[in-house]
Amino acid sequence: MDPIVLSTQGENGERLQATFLPDKGMNLISFRWGDIEIIDQSTSSIFEERFAGLGALIGPHFHRRRPDILPKINDESLFPHIARVKEKGGTDPFSHGIARYAPWQAKTTETTIKALLTGKDLWNGISLATLEGQNFTMHFDVELTSKGLALSLDVVSETDSLAGIHYYYSLPKGSGTVTSNVQPLYIEKGEKKALPSTWNIDSQQRMVFNLDEEADFTFFPFPNPREGKIILNTGDYELQTTYLSNSQENSWQLYHPKGASFVCIEPISSQDPRHPNLTASSIKIKLSLKFL
Repeated sequence: MDPIVLSTQGENGERLQATFLPDKGMNLISFRWGDIEIIDQSTSSIFEERFAGLGALIGPHFHRRRPDILPKINDESLFPHIARVKEKGGTDPFSHGIARYAPWQAKTTETTIKALLTGKDLWNGISLATLEGQNFTMHFDVELTSKGLALSLDVVSETDSLAGIHYYYSLPKGSGTVTSNVQPLYIEKGEKKALPSTWNIDSQQRMVFNLDEEADFTFFPFPNPREGKIILNTGDYELQTTYLSNSQENSWQLYHPKGASFVCIEPISSQDPRHPNLTASSIKIKLSLKFL
């Protein structure tokens, strides 16, 4: 299937355009707002290498699975990225879940997408259930509005699973801030900890994280544990991520390597993404833009 290009007019007359690749994991390869590109195009190299970068999805699993539970793939040459992953020491051939790799079924209009991925779908003659290690069904609905993108993700699976986004947002000035009201505990390297006293957090649990620092943390929304609001200020544009979960099984990941040209804000339908607790979950996400 050809790239899907959604287009509409923004509230201030600027053009909004979002481009997805249904044949390559429904990756959001471009999200343009007038002359501003929101998705960090320098990450296209890791997209070409291993389906990461740009606007990748998450699900049905998060990050890398233990080597002892990885499904057996009889002919890895059918999926050339696996060799590149192994060259760099990786073990999971489909890190962050098969959803960001495989071709999706999609129906579209000028401003909407309704996409479906199931374990029964075949990719290079192999079922996605075989590649993921379980049967599952995922839906991904997209609407481009005058304010930005409205996304809806859900997953139903045989074993515990999750769904989310892993979009790489551009930092045109090389830095910025991420602001959100968060609960007092967060997850770092798989361990739940109290928020450091050295971070900029006020009495209302409002955190302002400076992207001069690196981050790979899991946060939980406050005061409503089912609703998150995260504001990225890049100096050129502001992106507000809001999300709603149907349960407290949700979190958002902040990922920013030291000195990177991007930041990832990742709403996910699990409290502990490395150890999900549900076989059915969903999350609704809105990405709203504002010029600075």
